[in-house]
Amino acid sequence: MDLKEAFAALDAAPHWQKRARYLDEWRKAGYHSGKVTSALIAERVAQRPDVQIVFGSLERPSQTTAGELLKESYGVAAAFHRLGLREGDVLVSQMPNWREGSLTMLAALHLGLIFVPMVHIYGPSEMAFIINTVGAKAVVVPDRWKKIDYGARIGALGEVPTLEHVITVGSEAMPVAVTRWADLDRTEIRLPELVAKPNDPWLIMFTSGTTSAPKGVVHTHHSFAAEISLFPAAPSPKGGMKLLPMPAGHSAGMIANLRPFIAGDGCVLMDAWDEQLALDLIKQHRPDRAGGVPYTVSFMLDHAEELFPDGLVQMLVGAASVPASLMERAERHGFPGTRTYGSTEHPTISGGFPEDPFEKRTTTDGRLLPGVQVRLVDDDGVTVETGEPGEIVSMGPELFKGYLDPAENESAFAQDGWFHTGDIGQLDKEGYLRIVDRKKDIIIRGGENISSKEVEDVLALHPAISEAAVVAWPDDRLGERVAAFVKLSEPGTIAIEDITEHFKVFGIARQKTPERIVVVEDFPRTPAGKILKTELRAKVKSLSKHEEIAR
Repeated sequence: MDLKEAFAALDAAPHWQKRARYLDEWRKAGYHSGKVTSALIAERVAQRPDVQIVFGSLERPSQTTAGELLKESYGVAAAFHRLGLREGDVLVSQMPNWREGSLTMLAALHLGLIFVPMVHIYGPSEMAFIINTVGAKAVVVPDRWKKIDYGARIGALGEVPTLEHVITVGSEAMPVAVTRWADLDRTEIRLPELVAKPNDPWLIMFTSGTTSAPKGVVHTHHSFAAEISLFPAAPSPKGGMKLLPMPAGHSAGMIANLRPFIAGDGCVLMDAWDEQLALDLIKQHRPDRAGGVPYTVSFMLDHAEELFPDGLVQMLVGAASVPASLMERAERHGFPGTRTYGSTEHPTISGGFPEDPFEKRTTTDGRLLPGVQVRLVDDDGVTVETGEPGEIVSMGPELFKGYLDPAENESAFAQDGWFHTGDIGQLDKEGYLRIVDRKKDIIIRGGENISSKEVEDVLALHPAISEAAVVAWPDDRLGERVAAFVKLSEPGTIAIEDITEHFKVFGIARQKTPERIVVVEDFPRTPAGKILKTELRAKVKSLSKHEEIAR
């Protein structure tokens, strides 16, 4: 794909043209800074250079300040420039939350590169798809991390004609020619002035949608910087740090990485969730605020008295499904638990604050962020009454510019340019939003989006399965797991182990493999024959939690 053409098409798209009056309002209100992100970061860090950043890792731990890291990043930008990377070129990063990962992001901003972070569950096929979709010129990866051999991953990419540089962090031998991070010439130079404007793209994140192929979500300098500034995070009364064990490559991980530079918020990051590492980091750095998905928060609450003897200002829980019992546990410890709602496209639409009533913090996803507007509509696009469920259609300073694929934009935006989230919500009289269902067919497992259709397509290739429907199975630890209802070609049963092996053959990421299989004689259907997934979701919730789980 030619990105210049794709970006030009976005500028001319009806939904973007109709956002013009909002852009002016957000600029006047201060939600948009009027600066590209590199300039905004330089300005904010000059005001607060001593903000602490901790990269928690068993393999590459590091501690620094925003000022030190920003200074170091100019040398990395110079090294990238020597490799031939220029404004508008695309850099893909599959780095964990390491110092080098943050430096890669900052260097890309200084040079005006289009930055594409990638989650680590994406293997060679998904990685090659994204590299070819954006025409990436460079990719930055570790040589090895956890159980991932990046040499093998890079070697299996196949045809990636635009890729000129593979930059690796580490010293292991690789099967392809690479540039070692340690060998980069970081002697600083005068970097070229940027041509980009604040409403131009700089960030593309790929997310699984209702189709099997990941969708490119395009954010501008204005949209993602607004997300960092407006995010519903309680300030620390004593300048304490915040624990944010969010995955790299994910929108939540990008928010966590940028908070020290734009919001001046000291952060403890983690490259991967590890219980002992979390215990050690919390005891050493004593964060006074923490966030995470249900299973990480649950662990912290299990050790609350040991880890947080002075209490917490805020315990932020982000996930598609947050058990009320988890929020009640936080409250019993005196930790104000809050929830947020958003997506890669519109990172945070609503959120709670510690001062909100406990009932609202437990049962809703908070109030709309500054500048954000929503309307709830029925299937005909008519706005529903207050308290009635309807699809959430949103507009706000953090809303993405659009998808790379113009066809995706035609269905994603209303005629007035507002974004169809695909989520069903209720808005009460006090302005609190509650998500009650999902129109989009996505499973969010441990913070990662999984396309139901992609899983269904693989199941359909199994010789014993004639039809399959995949839904989210609520889980206290991961938020959701993958549950599959299958209709067999012949009467009988099918083992979960058989399904697991089937997915391995196709090289599908483990996270996407069904963890519950329910055999049905037929599916509940509409008069037109469409499978009623709402009934399947209700059914999977009623089944035993310990029934047919793939471990």
